[in-house]
Amino acid sequence: MVKPLLNKALKETSLNLCKDIAGHREVVAACFYGPRVCGYADEKSDVNILLVLSDGRPALKGHLKPLNEINAFILAADQGMFEKDVEQGRLGEFIAEKIATPHEPLINEEYLRLQEAKLKMRLIWEILENIVSESPELSHELLIEAEYFLYEAMARRARLFPPITYGFLNMLRENLRDKNLNAMMKGYLEALNKLAEDDWIIFSDGHVKVTKSFVEAVRRRKLPVPIFIRSIQRAVSLHVLSVFPKMMRPLIHDQKLFMESHREAKAEELIFQLEDPKKHLFIPTPLGLVRLSDRTTIEDFLGKAVPDGEMLDLKMEEVGGVLNTVYLLTFQKGQKEQKVIVKEFKDWRGFKWFPLALWALGTRSFAVLGRSRLEREYAINQFLRSRGLPVPRVLYVSPKGRLIFEEFIEGENLVQTIKRVISDKQVTPEEASLIREVGRKIAEAHKLGVALGDCKPENVIITKEGKNYFVDFEQAARNGNQAWDIAEFLYYSGHYVSPLSSGKTAELVAREFIKGYLEAGGAEETVRKAGSIRYTKVFSIFTPPHVLLAISKVCKKMGRK
Repeated sequence: MVKPLLNKALKETSLNLCKDIAGHREVVAACFYGPRVCGYADEKSDVNILLVLSDGRPALKGHLKPLNEINAFILAADQGMFEKDVEQGRLGEFIAEKIATPHEPLINEEYLRLQEAKLKMRLIWEILENIVSESPELSHELLIEAEYFLYEAMARRARLFPPITYGFLNMLRENLRDKNLNAMMKGYLEALNKLAEDDWIIFSDGHVKVTKSFVEAVRRRKLPVPIFIRSIQRAVSLHVLSVFPKMMRPLIHDQKLFMESHREAKAEELIFQLEDPKKHLFIPTPLGLVRLSDRTTIEDFLGKAVPDGEMLDLKMEEVGGVLNTVYLLTFQKGQKEQKVIVKEFKDWRGFKWFPLALWALGTRSFAVLGRSRLEREYAINQFLRSRGLPVPRVLYVSPKGRLIFEEFIEGENLVQTIKRVISDKQVTPEEASLIREVGRKIAEAHKLGVALGDCKPENVIITKEGKNYFVDFEQAARNGNQAWDIAEFLYYSGHYVSPLSSGKTAELVAREFIKGYLEAGGAEETVRKAGSIRYTKVFSIFTPPHVLLAISKVCKKMGRK
């Protein structure tokens, strides 16, 4: 291997070549990049140079020139095209990537540093934007290592244009990795500091967190071009450029250098040799930070939760779940019995999903993918618990395994209370207090901007002490449909009324619930909306019509200003 640094004589000769190519055009900036800067060059490796010229024709051209006993490949781009690639990825970052990876300035170092900062600011913003778009709830809780942005940017580039993967793997060889990572991270850290100054992110115990203002900005912003369309456009740009042999020369040489020491490597598997970016994304749990790449099993969890030799009499039983698999783990830890609920989130496919979609057609949508539902369950649970609402404690999460581990809440299901009220045709003071308290807690969640998403009475557990806990947040969301919460609770309660009975008992439940909701500051308008035909039609398939009408009238009357 040759010495990675470029000597003075080589720099002077390179400078003269750049001036010759520029001709009458002004040289805006120039830098070395590629194998000789990153340290993996061999004796025949070209000297690679990015040359930025004042605007003119041609706008982009590759020049192969003799340089002493080797060759120089000079990628000449006009300033406008270069800056558009930096600021918008106009050419799939084909040019801009030269300053995203290790490079050594030759002309106008300050200009190159400024463009690198702009590029990495945009890359970070787009990556965070993608996180918020794909995981709107989880993004609030996510802890991100700064290195994530570097590895995610690499992975995105490799997916769009696989030939570039060879260069990435070469510069990340074990003996070169730290040096090259440090060189690339300087620009990312500078960009992160600027984003923190502007209150788009905060630093927390060595991690990056997006701020509420960033999440809201992404949600408000109407993207001129959807994220996946931008990716396709960039991929097309890269493949168009790949038809020019000179443009591909550095990439072909990177492939040759890599294959010399990896003869058995298969091109389609190379991307999997890059670092998994998700290893640098974390979510907090009582058992420590969990990587998004974590694939912990139930057995692994027990090993983490219980020190060796302390666990006795383990029992695992399935405890229901139509759309998820739910287990109850019971075991002895020391002298105390422990119970843990484990939910396995599967994608809803075929028959399981169709009736649900049909049931609420035109009224609300549901999260279908297991990953999305797990993220909501975790993120909304953490948020509500941090604000003092009674929810089970999340003990651990296995993102890749689609498992969430929560404390088991011992108590009676609120359905039993509802059934007693309907059976007795009256509400005792204790029962009225319980139902009003449920309304209060839902109002508190709504005032925090959260719609619980699945407010059936069976998702409320009453403990022996009379405290009610809310469970099951896989359909919950910030800025969600709050009227749905009220409608589902009341109309679902009404389906326990016999078709031959009057709707009076359902009215009793509705009045107590709405009293509590309004007393805690819930919006009258939300109650009024719950009484509209938009919601009654959804529940008409299993709640008697006269009961729906009775509850609807109560909502409209009590929700009237």
